[in-house]
Amino acid sequence: MRWRRLRAPDLERAFHGVRRQVTESAPSVRELADAYAKRMPRRQVFSHATAAALWGVPLPPLERWGEGRAARPLLDVSVPRGSARPAARGIRGHVIDLDRVAVMELNGLRVVDAASAWVQLGANLGFEDLVAAADFLLTGTEPYDRCPPWCTRADLEDAVARHTGRRGAARLRLALAAARYGSLSRRETFARLDLVAAGLPEPALNHRVALADGTERMIDLAYPEYRVGIEYQSDLHRSPAAWRRDIRRLEMLADAGWTIVQATADDVSGDGRLRGSTAFAERVRARLRSRGWPG
Repeated sequence: MRWRRLRAPDLERAFHGVRRQVTESAPSVRELADAYAKRMPRRQVFSHATAAALWGVPLPPLERWGEGRAARPLLDVSVPRGSARPAARGIRGHVIDLDRVAVMELNGLRVVDAASAWVQLGANLGFEDLVAAADFLLTGTEPYDRCPPWCTRADLEDAVARHTGRRGAARLRLALAAARYGSLSRRETFARLDLVAAGLPEPALNHRVALADGTERMIDLAYPEYRVGIEYQSDLHRSPAAWRRDIRRLEMLADAGWTIVQATADDVSGDGRLRGSTAFAERVRARLRSRGWPG
């Protein structure tokens, strides 16, 4: 009976010796990591992009194996030097120096520490994505819920120092210098970098504004001195309820004397766009000048 159940059509082979429930969509990194963990030897640890994803780091689309809707994210799994590199289907194996990382348990899974996962991304991610990942590790969700972020700047600096001499080290140093506390999405980070690259002042991130009704609102990117803000409108804002909330918020900010530039994915760099739109930067420049910015 047990063997018949293992061959049932509602189960699929996730990894050798591991079955998982068939779902309509491709499994997430977390779901695959949970499945692989059932057969994972103690010497192995999730690392690189997989560890970063498990820590919640926002990443560009991950490399996948398989075809069509069944394509799955590759899992990065590392072993210490002297061990055989993992070679299972769906696994990208690595050999690492364990004295350069800390191995931690995160929701029941063995992963490298968040700072080490970030430096391991240095060989493959571009500058903007590394900055966005560092912004997340320095910020987390603290502006919303006051939960401490995963890393301090000192944690990331120490991790970069341990990575000196390895591929991507120079890009990591540049990215860390550009990282800031306060960003709550990759696109907010990209918009900030685009504005600075266009010669505009660096905006404050998720700036809180007290409104007349006694509430507070956060503006994604802001120039408080000139009361000019930038709001990034992602596709998540398309639902009727979100659209109504956004309209009310923009009207309340206007009542408080703020002028808001709205941006979409077409305006900022990232995910194939080499740079943000010139028109977006010029809109922000014009609003700042209308409010007295001398630039």
